[in-house]
Formats: sequence, C-alpha cells, structure tokens
Amino acid sequence: MARIYSPLGNIKGSLGNLTFSGGAGDNQIRTKIASNSSNTPAQQNTRSRFKLLADLFRKFGGAAQAGLKPQGGKSAYNRFVQLNFINTTADALAVASIDYSKLVLSGGSVEPLAGVGAVLDPVTGKVTVSFADNTNGNTALETDGVKAVVVNKATGRLVAASDEDIARADGSIELNDDTLMGVVPADLMVLAFAYRADGSDASATSQAQVA
Repeated sequence: MARIYSPLGNIKGSLGNLTFSGGAGDNQIRTKIASNSSNTPAQQNTRSRFKLLADLFRKFGGAAQAGLKPQGGKSAYNRFVQLNFINTTADALAVASIDYSKLVLSGGSVEPLAGVGAVLDPVTGKVTVSFADNTNGNTALETDGVKAVVVNKATGRLVAASDEDIARADGSIELNDDTLMGVVPADLMVLAFAYRADGSDASATSQAQVA
C-alpha cells in the first residue's frame, strides 16, 4: 500500500486494478488481487491425477487403511496420495492413469513378504498368491497377517481376499471371484503386504504379475 499526498484533495474510486481511498489529502492506493480462474493444461493434468488417486483410495479402502497407518500427522489418505502421485500420468486430454506395478498400498517397519508370486486358474476364477515364510522373530513374526488384492489393469476391477486369517507362516492365500474367470493373466496384478496382528504396523507393498 502506498500513500499519496495530493494538493488536489481527496482521490477516491478505482482505475484499472488500482483503488484509491483516504481523506484530507492523505490518499492511499491499493492493488486489486484478481481472482484466479485459470485452467491450464498443466492444472487439468494435476487435477485429473489427484482425482484418480481419490477414486483409487476409496476403491482400495480397507487395504489402504490397514497398510498405511497415520504417520507424522498425515492420514492414510494423505500418505496414499503422496506415495502414489509419482506413479500416475495424464494424457493430452487430461485422462489419468496409474502404473499398477508400482502402486503402494502399505508402508511401515514390518518385514516385507518374500518370494511373492501369483497364478490364475481362469476356469474357476481363482488366483493363488504364494509367499515364502520369512519369519525371523523380530521384524517378521509368524503371527503377522497377510493382505492381498488382485487388480485387473485393463478394467480397474478389484478383488480382495475374504479370508482374514492368513498369516505369514501359511505361505499362500487364495482369491476367488467370478470376474476372474476367462481373464488373461497378463491383465492381472497382485498387491500384497504383511501387517501386525494388532493392526499397529505394516510392511511395504509387494507387487507381482499374475501368471
């Protein structure tokens, strides 16, 4: 803000983006702050990617909540967006997509699952996810639970395991759904992680292409 002492008296009103006010020859000048309604391609790109992540977080709901505990004042949603924004892109029409082979559903100090693999039986619509028993009594406990989801990369459809009693020491988990019948294995990606039995912590996400 600037003050203008004018021998002409008071100056009031607006001229362009300048507003004059004051009295007794002591005039003040302010600059109007224009509203920002810009919608550049870059802004459309960013908004599209954020919207995709919001939709994905709702879709992965329970798994993401179990795998991404609030940390450093950040909610599970904030962590999900922060960790996965880099894995998204948007095309020239601002249509966003994500690389499911890099999708992060979890993160913490628990030992990650080892040797994760997945095989589809297209006749029965069953995906068997296998993993090694890498318990060590410290960062990897035999009582750690295992959560796994199957994502159809072509459609975005999600299948989660209904059995919540699978532990690290069990070595495998099965996911059954009619939507998996006749699907090409190359379209399917498995995301899996281990988590403490009390729900206090989780491991990093392991991704595996279904065979």
